[in-house]
Formats: sequence, C-alpha cells, structure tokens
Amino acid sequence: MNETGETIRVLHVDDEPNFADLAATFLERENDRFSVEAVTSATEGLDRLAAEAFDCVVSDYEMPGQNGIELLEAVREEYSDLPFILYTGKGSEEVASEAISAGVTDYLQKEGGTGQYAVLANRIENAVEQYRSRSALEASQRRLSLFIEQSPLGVIEYDEHFEIVRLNPKAEEILGYSEEELRGHSWEEIVAEESYENVDTVTDELAAASGGYHSVDENVRKDGERIICEYHNRVVTDEDGAVVAVFSLFQDITERERREKRLRETTARLKALFEESPDMINIHDTEGNITDPNPHLCAETGYDESELSGMKVWDLDQTIDPEEAHSLWEEMERGERRKLEGVYRRKDGSTFPVEVHVRRLDLSGSVRFVVISRDISERKRRESDLERTNALLSTLVETLPVGVIAEDASRRVLAANQRLFELFEMDRSPDEVLGEDCARVAGDVSDLFADASRFTERIDEIIAACEPVHDEELTLADGRTYARSYEPIELADGTGHLWTYRDVSEQKEREEQLQRQNERLNEFASVVSHDLRNPLNVVQGRVELAREECDTEHLDPAANALDRSLTLIDDLLTLAREGDAVGDLSSVDLADLADRCWQNVDTAGATLSVEAARTVRADRSRLQQLVENLVRNAVEHGGDDVTVTVGDLDDGFYVEDDGAGIPPEDRDSVFDAGFSTSREGTGFGLSIVQQVAEAHGWRIAVTESAEGGARFEITGVSGTR
Repeated sequence: MNETGETIRVLHVDDEPNFADLAATFLERENDRFSVEAVTSATEGLDRLAAEAFDCVVSDYEMPGQNGIELLEAVREEYSDLPFILYTGKGSEEVASEAISAGVTDYLQKEGGTGQYAVLANRIENAVEQYRSRSALEASQRRLSLFIEQSPLGVIEYDEHFEIVRLNPKAEEILGYSEEELRGHSWEEIVAEESYENVDTVTDELAAASGGYHSVDENVRKDGERIICEYHNRVVTDEDGAVVAVFSLFQDITERERREKRLRETTARLKALFEESPDMINIHDTEGNITDPNPHLCAETGYDESELSGMKVWDLDQTIDPEEAHSLWEEMERGERRKLEGVYRRKDGSTFPVEVHVRRLDLSGSVRFVVISRDISERKRRESDLERTNALLSTLVETLPVGVIAEDASRRVLAANQRLFELFEMDRSPDEVLGEDCARVAGDVSDLFADASRFTERIDEIIAACEPVHDEELTLADGRTYARSYEPIELADGTGHLWTYRDVSEQKEREEQLQRQNERLNEFASVVSHDLRNPLNVVQGRVELAREECDTEHLDPAANALDRSLTLIDDLLTLAREGDAVGDLSSVDLADLADRCWQNVDTAGATLSVEAARTVRADRSRLQQLVENLVRNAVEHGGDDVTVTVGDLDDGFYVEDDGAGIPPEDRDSVFDAGFSTSREGTGFGLSIVQQVAEAHGWRIAVTESAEGGARFEITGVSGTR
C-alpha cells in the first residue's frame, strides 16, 4: 500500500522480539506512512509512551509481568482515547470480553502467513484515522465555542424551529437580555413589528437550507430602545441536508446609520464627483483646512467626514511642510496642476503612500485646491520587490560558476559577473563595462580564441537568428575549450541577449579519454568475437565428429565446457558492446514477450505462468535480453520442474520461481559480474539484467517469492495496465 498523509507512529509490544521485528517490517511495507517501534514488555512500552508520542499501540496478550489487558488498563489511565489493538495468538471470548471492558479499540487474532499483516495494517490505519478525526472535530468544536464567546459581534444560535438556544456576551450587551431570558423564545421577542416581514423572508430562506443571508433589521432592546442591527445569517445542515442550527452574527449599526444618513444629506451635491470616484478626493482652502472629503478618502484613512472636515492637510499628509505648502499654493495659477507624492496617516496611526494631483480652482470668488490622491502601496511594494529581486539576481549572477553577460536591445552591457572577466582574462571590473558596446567588448577579447574573427562573426549570426543556442564549443588559442550558450530575453525596450560562457576543457578531455577507452573496448570485443569464437566453433564441430566415431565418457564434459565458453563469450560481448545503450522505445506486450522468451530458452520440464497484463515502454530487444536471462537463471538454479511466473506490479513487473531461492547473504552480490552459485552459469546473466534495467532508468531488486524461490522486481517502469 502506498498512502499519502501524516506519519503513523505505532508502538508494538510483544515479548517475542523476532516476531515483533518481523511484524514491524511487514507493517511498514504495507503502508509507507507507518513508523513501527517494537518493545518486548509492557513496562518498556509504558516508558516509551511516557517519553514520546505514538498514534497507536499494538500489544500481545500473553506476556511476562503485565499481560496485554493489564497494559491496556494502564494505558487507558493516562491516554483514554489512544487507539489500542490487542493482537494475540490466544483468542477466546473471555479475552475479547475483558479487552472490550478495558476499552480496547480493536481485537485481532494472530494467524499464519504474511497476509495477517495487511489486515493488521488496515485495522491500525482505520483506528488512527478515526481517532484523528474525533480529535479534529473536538478541536473544531472548541474553537467554535471560543469564537462565539469572544466574537466582537453578537451571536445568536437558533434551533431548526427558530427558537433561541444561545447568546454570546456581545449579543447580551447589544440586546440587554441575558441568555436565560431569551432561551426558548423566537426572534419575535427582539424584532420590531415593522421588520417582521423582512425577518420572515430571511427565516423562509434559511429554512430552505439555502445558505447565508444578509439583512438589516430594527430590533427592540429589553429596555424598549429601538436599534438598527446588521445581520449575517447562516444555516448549518447535516450530511442529509437537515437543518441542525442557524447562526446569526450581528452588530448594532444605529450610530453608523445616523452618521451615514447625515453624510448622504450633506454630500448630495457632490455625489457625482465624490461617491463614484475610485480615488480619494478632498477640497481644502488656502490655509490648508480640508472642507470636503469624499467617502473613499474617509474609508481609506479611517476618519469620518466630520473628523476630516477642518483637519489641516499636513495632519493628513505626513510629508507636507506648512511653509513649503503655502509657497507652492501661492505659486500656482488658476487651473494649474501639480503632481506630488505623499504619505497619508490613517486614524489608527498606520500610514500608506499616495500619488497626489493638486489643482487650483476659484469657486465663488474663493481660492480652493482640489486634491485627488491614490493609494500606491501596491506599486511601492512592486518597486521594492523589484529592487530586492534585482539584488538577489545580482548576487546569484555574481556567484554563478559560469561567466554571464546580458545586453539590451541596442547591445549595451546590462550586467556581467566576475567569472566572465576571469574567463576572458580582463583586468577590469563588471561595473566598469556597464553601458558599454558589447560588440567592442567582444572584439577586445577575441584574440583569446583560435579563430578571432570567427568568434565575433558567430556572435552577430546568433543575434540575427534570435534563437537559443546551447553549449556551442569554442576553441581557444592555447588549446582550451569554452562552451557558449545564448538566450534571447524580452525587455521593455525590445529583445535583449543573455550569454553564458564556461570552461569545459577538463570535461572535453574526459570525454575524449572515454571515447578512446570505448574504441579499445570495441576492438577487444571484435577480437573476442573473431579470434576466440571461431576456434571454439571448430573444436565444437570436432567433438561432434568424435562422438560419431567413438564412445567415450570424456566427450560430454568437453562439449559442456565448450557450450559454457561460448555462452560466456556471448555475455561478455553483450556487456562490452551494448553497455548502457538503449534503442528506440516502443510499447511492448509483456505477456507476449514472456512467451517468446520462453521459447528461446532451454527450459526442459519447467513451467511458465504468465500473470502479466500490462505493456512496457522499452527497447524490445534489450527487454527480451532481460527476461530471457531471468528465465534462464530460474531454470538453471530452480531445477527441471521449476515454475517461473511473470506478473505485474503497480509500477513495473516481476519474474519469480518456486525453486530454492537466493540466500539473503548472496542477494547483494548476485548482480556482480562473474558471480554465480551454479557450476554451469557464467556469472554474467544477472549483470546483464541489471545493465538493461538501469539503461532504461528502472530499478531492480531481488527478494523471496511466496513459495520460497527467487523473485526479481523491476520498478519505475512506464507503460499501461
């Protein structure tokens, strides 16, 4: 099983350490979320619980000292809800009854085979998930209660019949009633008759479980005072859609309603200009007194109109000096505009940057200044972010192990790093070349290259093509090799150019050395193929002729030795010539391939079982090498009557047999070239298998089959099932 999510820590208590370790291994294999710690006594288990947090306890029943039930009772004293599974070999109704009485989470009897661990893993996961869900629900309920009690808004909870169940302290303060006085009453107790129709509409909507509903209603306090309250109502339903509760969050907006009414009356003549504007607007006189602020200015600064009216502009804009302001206003002609930047201070003391446009007007013989301002916090943040990004990029470019130079659309240097100057042996600094002509800079360093003119000509060709170039090799006059890459970059003034240079001389030398080694290896393979195989074929033919002319016991061993030598040569040639190379990939039917491989191998009385139904994305010929070698290995080591099975895995496939298997101490060595436990084997078959798997980017592992034989699992395979 391969689940995602939080780690599940399991404490396994069992006085049989071997069984405990085995169970831990299988449980962690069943679910990679599991982290299993095994202890061998109840005392040790309690000590571990006291020291660290675990998500579940799995315990045996019969143990020296405290048994599983006694351990369960001790655990329940400290951890009342912690999942506890009694996993015992002694199963009886009496034990089960005791465990249930003691508060066991689950009860499971040990069985033979490894299948029991899957059941146990499932029980553990279910128990832990239920425990976590309960804990999360309880925490959520606690948070909800805290929210209701501490909310700055009034909260009323109704049942499905719209009878009051609960009030928070703020609701009691607003309405003047205590919770006890209103519990069991309907909303009619606190709503003015004039608002009944509106509230009826709200309750009808909520009764239909249609979600939230906003309303403004007139309420009547206990002392008879009428207040205006703003409500946000929400219906809560269960999984079946039935109404469980209705919550109303509300606040007294009576004073706000009065202020807004006065504001609407006094600003009606300015509505078109003020209320519809997305900008902050105010009008002030020649003494700096604000006479008319618009709603957006009030909203952004936190002041109401009465507070802003009469306020000095320098009390609002922290950057204004009164003397400088008067000088500016005196200089301005009628209708003249000025653009400035300032910093507004909100009522709560916080500030924000603004762009300000000031215009002088003459209204009814009086000089007035109209100020239209806009919050530029986001622009300033972007500018700040850009500055930080530029600083980060500059640091990054400077620390790169490759030389970097960037040009603008007119080929002027935008940026360069020190590594570039080191590569080109320039005694200047990157800052000194900023803004210089890149063509001239390239000409100054061209003598470093074997073909100086070609170096600069090629730069012009690349820029003209305006296509990316990667790792283009350049030969220097001293024999070294540089790799050049190019990327066109979009800038505000057109297409710029980004160049990187790096010294690949050592890499080039290594590649050439590897090429020489490969050539010698191919030469060796040709010698082996021609100079060894031909004589051996002659000897093989002579042995067959000798069998026809005489009867001797020495010829069969000789023939077997010749066959083994020829097989060894084939394996060596496969390793030498094909190596890690993989040809064109195609979708290969694994079942069909397995049947074909079986026909190509001398399988004697062995049996093939194909349980595969997937296709594999692979080089067909190399995949056939892999499967044939695994089949041949199974037959050679499993005996004439061995059964070989090919089947699917979630992300690959397996080949297994029911033979003697591979001892654990040999499993790390079976893929080594030359390793074999059979006198007839060459020791290269499994090495070829590993080589083919790794060439495809797959993983291969050897383990034990369910029947005790060898099992090879190939994973990381792409394809379809």
